[in-house]
Amino acid sequence: MPGSSDAGWEPLFWSVFEVSANPVVLVDQDRVIVDVNATGCELVGVPRDAMIGMLVDQFVAPHERTAVAAGWRELWATDMWYGERDLIAADSSHVHVEYAARIGEIGGRQVAVLVGMAVGPLEHESEAAPAVQLGELTPREREVLSLVALGNTSSEIAELLVISNDTVRTHVRNAMAKTGARTRAQLVAMALADRLLVGGG
Repeated sequence: MPGSSDAGWEPLFWSVFEVSANPVVLVDQDRVIVDVNATGCELVGVPRDAMIGMLVDQFVAPHERTAVAAGWRELWATDMWYGERDLIAADSSHVHVEYAARIGEIGGRQVAVLVGMAVGPLEHESEAAPAVQLGELTPREREVLSLVALGNTSSEIAELLVISNDTVRTHVRNAMAKTGARTRAQLVAMALADRLLVGGG
């Protein structure tokens, strides 16, 4: 896997996982939830201890579960799965999310790092997927990516780093081009699974 392999990676991963405003779920190859952050629990209205051990399928409309199973097989074959889907929360309400998953080694086991982002005019910022130009991320791109992984918007990142929104979006687009990510959710999943985060964000 690309990125850092030092002993500091696991604590960094878990610190981002715990505080991220993005829903993040760790799922095994059988689609069983291994862990979920607080934002993921809030999204579907189910406590963490109840979600662990559940099938992710339970949050998808029954008529879409066949597609989820097929997408899951594709993920484990190609390490690439992303799109948009309506989730069903505990109160039977529907939540539309952009999602992406990437395989990574977390806590000594292979899991899918599944990231969700709410889709709506206020919550979702869209960058047109850039042409892929694979390469190493610059320190600034990694810094911006780490802030995106924490759930910050472009405006929030611009304020934190004292740069313009356009500059933030340029860094995000460059990071997407260099990693091959097609959406922000996929970029975050790759950052978490491929060890692309930096501390101190």
